[in-house]
Amino acid sequence: MHTKEREKYRDEAVTVDDAEVRRVAGECQAFRWSFPDETSFRNELRELAAREARTSQSQIVLTEQSYTPEMEGLIFSRLLRQTSQWVEVKSAFTNILAPHSELLEETANLKDEKTHLELKRENLKEDLTREWEQNKKEFKDHNEEAAEAEKQYKKMYEKHGNRHAKIVKHAIYIPLLALVGMVEWLINWEAANALFAQPYLAAGIVIVVALAVAAASHEHGTLVKQWSHRCGFAAEPAIRKRNYTALAFTTLLFVAAMTLVGYMRYKLAFNDLVGASAFGGTNPFGARGTMGEVYTAVGMTLMGNLIVWLLGAMVAYWFHDSDPKFSDARVRHLKAGKRLTVWSKRMEKAMRERKQHLTMQIEEVNNTLDSRANKGRLLVDMCEQVSEHEQMLLKRLKEEVDEHLRTYRRTLLGLVKVENPKLTFIDVEHGELSPMEYEARPVELAKEHLIKRMEIASFIERRAAKRRLAEEVSA
Repeated sequence: MHTKEREKYRDEAVTVDDAEVRRVAGECQAFRWSFPDETSFRNELRELAAREARTSQSQIVLTEQSYTPEMEGLIFSRLLRQTSQWVEVKSAFTNILAPHSELLEETANLKDEKTHLELKRENLKEDLTREWEQNKKEFKDHNEEAAEAEKQYKKMYEKHGNRHAKIVKHAIYIPLLALVGMVEWLINWEAANALFAQPYLAAGIVIVVALAVAAASHEHGTLVKQWSHRCGFAAEPAIRKRNYTALAFTTLLFVAAMTLVGYMRYKLAFNDLVGASAFGGTNPFGARGTMGEVYTAVGMTLMGNLIVWLLGAMVAYWFHDSDPKFSDARVRHLKAGKRLTVWSKRMEKAMRERKQHLTMQIEEVNNTLDSRANKGRLLVDMCEQVSEHEQMLLKRLKEEVDEHLRTYRRTLLGLVKVENPKLTFIDVEHGELSPMEYEARPVELAKEHLIKRMEIASFIERRAAKRRLAEEVSA
């Protein structure tokens, strides 16, 4: 053996034959399954299926894996017996690893821990959300409320032609209504002050009238805009009754306010036009007015109050949505979103803290892993490569076995339907099955069953160790 081939891989913890490790690992990675010729094996499958269909009288008893006796005997014996060959090849490699199993196990545990921490960091948001939902009832309630509000609003958004609901901007709407009340106050002040000659009493009356006109403007304008949803036949009877009641009281309030204003205007106009002038000025209708002129003056000045009321109603009409439920759904959605935003900021802060902690842990594990792996880098690398190759072999063997199992069953059932349609299959778990029912059942080989067949390495290793010991004794 050349010098380079006899190089030793040494350090404080590991001493192995570099060339030997590579050779044995290479044999493992070079191993391939030796499957029978596809054409001849399929012919054999068809012949065996035909014989089983003919020889079976009235029933076929299935195994625990739902295979017929001939199916299991042929496919398993011809394909799965190769697993012992793989175990023989792999045992040579595991014998080299045996003296250093502690190092490899520690390295594997560290890798698992690193993978777990990285996965935990990757799924940090989902894990933290789940934890808060379990431990913080308020967070869970707000989260559910936000989801329900979004679902409801999205449904109504589509129902209304993909338009957003109009919500009342109170910062603008309330000052506009206050302006309506202020204009109403100015219009009525002179008449009230002249009639009662008491500033405080006059101010109180004028303020009450202004509030009544503002409230009537709001209610009337809103009802006109939302009539079909609040007072129309589409509304529920209870809602319709409640809104009609509100409309009646609001209208009564407005009529009472206008009646009071009309009385004050009448007294002021009567004193100015018929009696002595309350303002000390000349009579604009002549030396002495008539009652008709009094009524005309009252009516014309009341038009100012009606214009103010109409302006307030128009403001209410413009600012409100035609569907009050749609508007309420948007308000609910926005409020729930704001609450959720507050929780999101708190969660982001908690996530940053946990992410930093997890990153530090990952770095520590990674440093430890590098230190441990350097003590047996070759063994670790070769072990990973052999493990990956074993997974590839396992997948390839399962695909081959599954394909032939399906082919055999398909062939068998095709012959049974023609030659022996009354044949039944007896399953341990499900009882008697018809050919159609058996065809619907899965026959793929369970991965766990295949792995068990490849887990007899300990027996093979002991047998190989005895053989080597006998060879050493004879030498």
